Amino acid sequence: MNSERGAIWLMIAQGALFAAETVAVHHIGSRASVMQLALVRGAGGLALAFMVAWNIGPAVVCTRQLLLQLLRGGVSLLYLWVMIYSFGHLPFVDATAISYTQVAYIAAFSVLILGEPVTRSRWTAAAIGIGGAVLIAKPAFSSWNGAYLVALVGTSLNGLAFVLNKYLQQKDTQATTMLYTNLVVVLGSMPVLGTISLPAPEVLVWFPGLLLLGPIGMYLGIVAVRHASASALGPYTLLRLAVSVLIGVATFHELPDISSALGTVLILTGCVISAGVIAPRRYQRIV
Repeated sequence: MNSERGAIWLMIAQGALFAAETVAVHHIGSRASVMQLALVRGAGGLALAFMVAWNIGPAVVCTRQLLLQLLRGGVSLLYLWVMIYSFGHLPFVDATAISYTQVAYIAAFSVLILGEPVTRSRWTAAAIGIGGAVLIAKPAFSSWNGAYLVALVGTSLNGLAFVLNKYLQQKDTQATTMLYTNLVVVLGSMPVLGTISLPAPEVLVWFPGLLLLGPIGMYLGIVAVRHASASALGPYTLLRLAVSVLIGVATFHELPDISSALGTVLILTGCVISAGVIAPRRYQRIV
């Protein structure tokens, strides 16, 4: 129980870091290329992986799942491109709302890849959480274009990466997964160095959001799934939106409207149901 509670706290911290990162990406917009931003994030993740593996030494590169590690890295690279593209080219609230469909993907991949028993309560938690996210973000989805489809399909990659984190740790360490994931991101983004000039200073000021916050959030998620099931943690990926509302109240004295308040309640309810605290007994049957 204690390890599961620790995993939940890690997911809460990850949500806060990822929320700050997406704000930075939105501010940068199209003033820097997708591959350029992916390279910055990957470099930060690679540096963090080496720091985490300081006590492990060269053994961190040893893996019995090389192809799967490279697949995990490739999935992360593709999603990173999609995430940066969607938050740079779509209205912020629309991109945010689409990104939260990952909860459903996490539950589905948990069944298909991990063979986890996803209960009805957790499917319910995912649905309630997504509904709450929509109420908070209040996406307009105006002027529908291809970028929306890219974001919707690409979000499945984030759900797949989240589940692969759990699968890979059956044989490899967290540091090893972190290392290979970001190594693939860096190698896949390096060609941009020969085609893009250094961004303007007003763009560079937002780069720390990708260099530090994103990689730390990624690592916290990798650690979290080691101590709890991926399907149980899925709804907690929505907490960053609820936390953003609470921060707005505490810091800026911005009171949420009824829709945002209800959305926050729904997200928190989904998290509680996922943890099995208030789920009715009949929901505990495996589907």
